Amino acid sequence: MQIKEIKIDDQDAGQRLDAFLANFDESKTRSMYKKLIEEGYVSVNDSLSKPSYKINVGDIIEIKEKESRRFEKVAMDIKVLYEDDDIAVIDKPRGLIVHPTNDDELSLVNFLLYRFDSLSSIDESRPGIIHRLDKDTSGLIIIAKNNEAHEKMKELFKSREIYKEYITIAVGTFNDEVTIVDKGIMRDPIKKIKMCASDEGKSAHSEIHLIKQNDEYVYLSVIIKTGRTHQIRVHLAYINHPVLGDKTYGYRGKIKMDGQVLHCRKVSFIHPITNNLITIESDLPEYFKEALIKTNLYKAKDLQ
Repeated sequence: MQIKEIKIDDQDAGQRLDAFLANFDESKTRSMYKKLIEEGYVSVNDSLSKPSYKINVGDIIEIKEKESRRFEKVAMDIKVLYEDDDIAVIDKPRGLIVHPTNDDELSLVNFLLYRFDSLSSIDESRPGIIHRLDKDTSGLIIIAKNNEAHEKMKELFKSREIYKEYITIAVGTFNDEVTIVDKGIMRDPIKKIKMCASDEGKSAHSEIHLIKQNDEYVYLSVIIKTGRTHQIRVHLAYINHPVLGDKTYGYRGKIKMDGQVLHCRKVSFIHPITNNLITIESDLPEYFKEALIKTNLYKAKDLQ
């Protein structure tokens, strides 16, 4: 573990420890340094300190470099539903991000590095990753095991030759068996973490099929021909049927869920190397069954 040492002179004396470190090293915020101090990665004069400590002339600050978990090999209880020499199809659980966004949080990449001997390296920060699902969206993800397969799968996504079917539960009722939403999607100009439906956005097409509904909730299958960020969530919110649990896009119901109820249950495509038709389906995850029961769309005995 590398250790960085800083000696305080009279120019810096009197500052809070966390504030000084954030000014000294602009790659990290004050809150990030506050956390590092609290976790014991920063010491002053060989002793642990507090973020609020006022530094003095002559103080020796030592910062231990925190080891990144981005590419650590980690075993996880994740199903591999299909695998050959070139690609694999993974059934991603809810609550797991696809690729690392910081040094602390585990992602699907950690499992891929543990499970597979070979992964594509087109993007070295995201080995094997061709496309993604949101953290709280579960279901099927296609993985590339070499760069040739990666490039060819990217072309299939770009040319919209991959069939992708999701299931979800939304608020309200539908009058039609099939509803088509053709509406562009772009970054929300006010809340940058969100997307929004707009004619100025990139084209997006969602084909919504009614499976079952009651007076309050509806169980849907959604086939997407495009793959815009948050597409299904945005399109359902746009037509006033927010996804169950999706507070980002307007869900305000009584039923509490840890994020949106959305699952990619089927993918189908022509294998980019063998030219064989590949069709993979995922089982209904337990959280989704729980949601179907909570919304009174099904009884528990019907889902066993």
